[in-house]
Amino acid sequence: MKFQRKLLLTFTGMALFPTIILVLVAYHLISQSIEHWADYKIAATLENSKKLAYQLELYENQPLTFTAEELALDPDLVAALETPADPSLIDQRMSELADAYQEYILTLYDPSGQAIYRTHPDIPPTDLTDFLYPLDELPEEPTTSEELKGEGVLISGMPIFSEDGTSRLGAIVVGKLIPLTTAQARDQLATIQGRVDALTTNIGALATGIDEDQLEYRRTEIRSTFIALLITAAVVIALSFWLSRILAKGINTPIQSIVRGTEEIVDGNLDYEVNVRSKDEFAVLARAFNQMVGDLRRRTEELKRAEKIAAWQEIAQKLAHEIKNPLTPIQLSAQRLHRRYHNNPGEYADVLEQCTQTIVTAVEGLRHLLDEFSQLARLPAPELSTLKLDEVVEATIDIFGEFPDHIDVQVDVPSDLPSVVGDVEHLKRAFLNLIKNGFEAMEDMEKGTLTIRVFPSADKSKVQVHFADTGRGIPPEVREKIFTPHVSTKRDGMGLGLAIVKKIMTDLGGDIQLEDAQPGQSGTTFVLWLRTTASD
Repeated sequence: MKFQRKLLLTFTGMALFPTIILVLVAYHLISQSIEHWADYKIAATLENSKKLAYQLELYENQPLTFTAEELALDPDLVAALETPADPSLIDQRMSELADAYQEYILTLYDPSGQAIYRTHPDIPPTDLTDFLYPLDELPEEPTTSEELKGEGVLISGMPIFSEDGTSRLGAIVVGKLIPLTTAQARDQLATIQGRVDALTTNIGALATGIDEDQLEYRRTEIRSTFIALLITAAVVIALSFWLSRILAKGINTPIQSIVRGTEEIVDGNLDYEVNVRSKDEFAVLARAFNQMVGDLRRRTEELKRAEKIAAWQEIAQKLAHEIKNPLTPIQLSAQRLHRRYHNNPGEYADVLEQCTQTIVTAVEGLRHLLDEFSQLARLPAPELSTLKLDEVVEATIDIFGEFPDHIDVQVDVPSDLPSVVGDVEHLKRAFLNLIKNGFEAMEDMEKGTLTIRVFPSADKSKVQVHFADTGRGIPPEVREKIFTPHVSTKRDGMGLGLAIVKKIMTDLGGDIQLEDAQPGQSGTTFVLWLRTTASD
C-alpha cells in the first residue's frame, strides 16, 4: 500500500471511529428515551391487570379447590371406596355429599379414571384424562382445569388416598357453572369491580397521555433528530476524508518529488533539482538533496575531466611510442642511402629500392595510425533519424563484398523489426569494426563462424544486435577495459576500434556490452542496444 493511501486511511479512520461510536450511543439513548416516555403508564396499567387477574382467579378457583380438598379427605367416602365389594356404600355417601353441596357439580372417578358417580349427566366428561391428568399423575393438592371454561364450567379435582395413604382409590372432581350469581360471591365481585374500575381509569389515562397524533408527532420528531444526526455524521466523515486527503497529499507530494529526483539521478541527469515550496522539514530535506546532487555533479565533472585528461595522456604516450617506432627505420634507411651514395655509388640503385620501400611502409603505417586517432578524436556528431535496422545491416555487409572462405557468416534479421533511432554512417562504421574484429579473431583458424542476430526487447522499446564469433576470445584481464582507448588484444593494434564503437553507441543513446562466453565454449559476443521509436 502506498504511503499516501496509508495516511488517508489513518486520518479517515481517526474521524470515522468516534463518529460511529457517537451514532451508536445516540441511537441507544434515543431508543431508551422512547421506551421510558410511556413505560411508567404502561407499567401501572399492567400492574392493575395482574391484580385483577389474580382476584378473578382467586374468586373462581378458591371455593372449588377448598370443596375438592374437603371431599377428597371425607372419611366416609374413603371407607366406602376401600370396600369395593359393596358399591351401594359409594352411591349412598355420594348422594349425601350431593345433597350437602347442591351448588356444585360432583363427579367420582375410579382408579382407572372412569366416572362411577356424577350429579350432572354431561359435565364433566366421563374420562378423567379428557380435562385433567391421569390419576397416577394427578397432583396431591387440588388442581384446576382450563379445559371446560369454554363450556362455562370451572373444574377442580384431587385424588382420594387410602386411609394409610399408600394407594389412590380414585378422584373427586368439583365443578361450578358460570356466571356467578350466588350471595357468597358478592364480596369478591365488589373487589373485582374495583380492580376493573382502576384498570379502566389507568387505560383511559394512558390513552389520553398517548394521543395518536401526539404519538405520531413524537415519532416524526425522533426520526428527524436521528436523520439529522446521521447527516451530521456523514458530513463529519466526508470533511475528515477531504482534510485527510489534503494532508496526505501535502506529505506525499514532497516525498514523490524527492523520489523523482532520485530516479533522475539514477538515469544520469545530474542537473535535476527538487522543487519543494513548503517551509517544513521536507524543504530542509529537499535543499540537502539538491546540495548533494550539486556536489555530486561537480565531483562527476571533475572526475570526467580527470579521466579524459588521463585517457588522452595515455593515448598521447601510446601515439608517441607508435610514431617513434617507424621513425627509426626511416632514419636508418636515410642514413644508409647517404653512406652508399658516397661510398659505393655503383650499388646505390639496389639500396635505394630497399630503403624507399621501407620508408613508404613506415609512412603508410603512420598515416593509418593517425587516421584512426583522428577518427576517434574528431568523430562528427550523429544526425539522428528513423532507420530500418535490416537495411543498415544489409548495407554494411555489402561493403565487404566477399567474406573469407574459411568463415561462415550467418545473418538473422527479422523484417518486422520496429524502427530504430540512429545515424546510418555511424552505425555502419560500428558494425564494420565489429565484423572486422570477428574476422581478425578467426584469421588463424581453419573454420570459423560469425553470427549477426537482431531481435527486439519484450516491450519493443529497444533492439538488440548480437555479433558473435567463434574465435580465440578475449583474455579475462582485458575484458574489463576492452572499450578503453589503446587497449587491444592484437600485437599491432592501436585499440581504438572498440573505443570508437563505444562512443558511437553512447552518442546514439544506446550501449554496447561484452557478453560472457558460455561454459565450455570459446569466442566473443558483443551486444548492442539501440532505441526504437516506441521508446520516445
